[in-house]
Amino acid sequence: MQKYETSDLKNFDSKYKKLINKLKKKLKYFNQFLFRFNYDSPAYFHALNGTGLIYIKKILKQKNSFLSSFIDILKDFLHTLRYSEIKLLNYKKVTNKKIIFTWAYRNNFKANGSLEDRYLNINSRKLKDIHWIVVFLDQKLPAKIDDNIILIQTNNKKKFKIYLLLKILVCNLKYLFFDYYYFLFSISSHNYLSHKILQLLKKILKKPINTLLFIYEAQPYQNHIIQHLNKKKIKTLGYIHCPPLSIPTNLIKKKYSPSKIFVNGVDQKKCLIKLGWKKAEIKVIPSTRFLKIKKNFTNQIFLPTAIKSSNKILKNLEFLITNVKLNLNKFKIKNHPASLNSKKNNELINEINKLKKKYSNTFKNTSNFKNYSIFLGTSGAIIEALERGCKVIQITEIPILDFYSKYFWNSIKSKKINENIFTYSLIKKGNLIKLGKKPKNLDFLFNSKTN
Repeated sequence: MQKYETSDLKNFDSKYKKLINKLKKKLKYFNQFLFRFNYDSPAYFHALNGTGLIYIKKILKQKNSFLSSFIDILKDFLHTLRYSEIKLLNYKKVTNKKIIFTWAYRNNFKANGSLEDRYLNINSRKLKDIHWIVVFLDQKLPAKIDDNIILIQTNNKKKFKIYLLLKILVCNLKYLFFDYYYFLFSISSHNYLSHKILQLLKKILKKPINTLLFIYEAQPYQNHIIQHLNKKKIKTLGYIHCPPLSIPTNLIKKKYSPSKIFVNGVDQKKCLIKLGWKKAEIKVIPSTRFLKIKKNFTNQIFLPTAIKSSNKILKNLEFLITNVKLNLNKFKIKNHPASLNSKKNNELINEINKLKKKYSNTFKNTSNFKNYSIFLGTSGAIIEALERGCKVIQITEIPILDFYSKYFWNSIKSKKINENIFTYSLIKKGNLIKLGKKPKNLDFLFNSKTN
């Protein structure tokens, strides 16, 4: 593989630095009096989709056709209709002082009505002094729900309400004269959801509650709730549960962010400091989600939730076979759990199998990739694979957006194979994700001091 490596990745680092500075500047602009009702809460600079991605691509000078951007914005705007029938379920008066705000599916509930939280790895019945607010992601409800669990059901059938869409446009039209992107954020489904959730929860989010812990992704509804809680003098905490994405622009510090944030590695802490957080606001703890258990990532090809260009992926897989002598037949294909029914993903799996068959007799005895996994596109699971002792080959679709740079992640050693293919290995274990143990309680979150 050595002869295909190139070492000049500093150009990416300089672009990322410029990107973060421009996004911080944009958020600072959104905190002016012009946007005083919401400030920067609607802004969601996520590098995967939506208005945030469109703006990030603009800064990074990536091709972004008007038609594809318009379609993405329109899809997001119409997705608002799915949230028009949002419901608050199993509401009982809250007498506990602490709340955990999380997500769950039906299969996360036990038959006895308790919640097995997949992020904190703990059962709700073990925390008798805590109330749970759960954004429920299924349509069919659990047969039983404990009294200390409130559900917000968002996944409802879409009803076409033209008057609702017109109302959203009219109410936010004024922002078009101040900032085009703020207007797009304001009419997004994320922003509509944030107002709907807060409207439902206002009667709940008050004393005796004194602390609320978010499973935190910096989604607009979370920042909007924090804005409300600050007025009530209720403390907010945030736990970043997932492996970090390559460019975690969604986590740039906002005006209304948690007062304390928990991460699972020192690299994550260093990254958040670059994103505007203060050292005193960040605490490193072992992961409650990713445990010290055996888990195999080797000799597998991992697909992402969504694929932009199957042709580009197949071309680069063939490059690995013919130029780097990779025996693809030694790798099993693993679809993303959220995309098992995706037509595009399943078509790509068929094409990869054809590629395997085509080169079935080539490099039959090669074994130079014994401890590798292959990731297609962007995936936070790359980080978990590295922490579990696996080396990684990544085939990127948009390199500048998918690549894990040393600018953000100090413990990753990266090498470039061609314009779209990179390899990663870990310099020091535990810095990206400190694998943890199943917790007995959550005192270490609610009663901790920053480090």
